[in-house]
Amino acid sequence: MYDRPAFAEPDLDRITALIAAHPFGLLVTAAGGLDASPIPFTVMREGAALVLEGHLAAGNPQCARIAAGAEALAIFGGPHAYISPSWYVTQPAVPTWDYAAVHVHGALEAMTDDGEMRAMLRRLGAHDAAFSLDALPAGYMAGMMRGIRAFRLRSQRIEAQWKMTQNRSIADRQSVIAALRAQGSDDVAALIAATLG
Repeated sequence: MYDRPAFAEPDLDRITALIAAHPFGLLVTAAGGLDASPIPFTVMREGAALVLEGHLAAGNPQCARIAAGAEALAIFGGPHAYISPSWYVTQPAVPTWDYAAVHVHGALEAMTDDGEMRAMLRRLGAHDAAFSLDALPAGYMAGMMRGIRAFRLRSQRIEAQWKMTQNRSIADRQSVIAALRAQGSDDVAALIAATLG
């Protein structure tokens, strides 16, 4: 990720919260070329690191990278919005895009213990109160478990950028916040408002 110090987000609690709120990420691996799979992740803190968990369909070629303990990158995007130059008090100006994004680098670890895999699947489905993993028929569950390859990714490096108009004056940011709220982009407006101190 292009690291711009003005937009760097070092707070691991905020980074964890962004991933938890936007868990559908992109798992990227390299083996003779780049492969990427859009999948949901779980996220947990482990000291100064993050632990991501997820799974792929057994037929996915990236499963060979899990078994090999390969290096991987998980990419998460948070709230984002187009920023019109007409919203700035200070002119001239150009359009831009404000966003929050996280890249988590680490080595893949295969998860093979049935109990650990079921716990991860329960965490993935926790947002759906109408679904119970444990209510599935045993034969169906066994087939499903054979059809996936679960993994963990412990962060070795985390990059996070919250590009929220911090490089503009307070007057410009206040004007952008008002314009975003007027169009219903309250999530980005709130992140910009947090830069006002």
